[in-house]
Order: sequence, then C-alpha cells, then structure tokens
Amino acid sequence: MEIDSGAVFALPLKSFVLTSGYGPRTHPVTGEHGQFHYGIDLMAFYEPVYSVLEGKVLNVGSGLVTGNFVRIKSGAFLLTYGHLSLALVTPGQQVYVGEGVAVSGESGRVTGPHLHFGVKYLNQSINPLSFLSELNNNLKH
Repeated sequence: MEIDSGAVFALPLKSFVLTSGYGPRTHPVTGEHGQFHYGIDLMAFYEPVYSVLEGKVLNVGSGLVTGNFVRIKSGAFLLTYGHLSLALVTPGQQVYVGEGVAVSGESGRVTGPHLHFGVKYLNQSINPLSFLSELNNNLKH
C-alpha cells in the first residue's frame, strides 16, 4: 500500500472507540462463526461522520447489510462509511479532509447505532486500522 507522504487525514469520528475489528468474527446479529468482517465498527450514537481523506463521492445508497452508506474514492483508495442515519453528500461531490459527510446511525443489519468503516486499496479490502496507522505514521515523518 502506497500512501502519499504528504497526505493529511482526519479520523472518521471525533472519538475513536473500536467495537468490532477487521477479520473473522462471530456475527453479532446472525451468530454465524468465522464470517469475515471487511471493515471495523466504531462506537457512535448518531454523531457526525468525517471524510478521512480528500476525494470524490462515488456513491450514496442503501443495502440490507451495510444499511445507508457513503463511498468516497481517494486515489487508489475507496472508503466506505456504513449504517448511517443520514448522508450529507451526493454522488460526484468533492469532499475534503475532515468534512462532515454523514451522520452515524443503525441502518442495515445491526444490534445498535455505530459506524462501519471499510477501506479498499486497488479494489482489495485492507484493515482500516492499519490504513489509519500508516496515515498517522506518514504524517509524523
């Protein structure tokens, strides 16, 4: 994964509390064991959600599992924000680091309100915690 060393970023929420990590897990709703979680879940109770990187809104929509979502394309990265109560952006819109793009919620298959944050690099899912850590490390150099 190659991240521009001058990249500026923001966290997706003002407070960052992990409630479910990336990788295999027992699904909290279905109870299915070993189901792969392609993102991380963060504690959020109807709070503003911020653009992690500058980019363009690829799509805004709704699905049975992810619920209401916003997807933002930033270079080779695709960032997904899910389980939203409200999208504040529209497809094709340019967004900037730290800009409010949505309000977290509990849409889709959930046990309660939170934010699902997923990252793809060159169309391959990657661990969002590693991604954020790499952004933070590059900022320090």
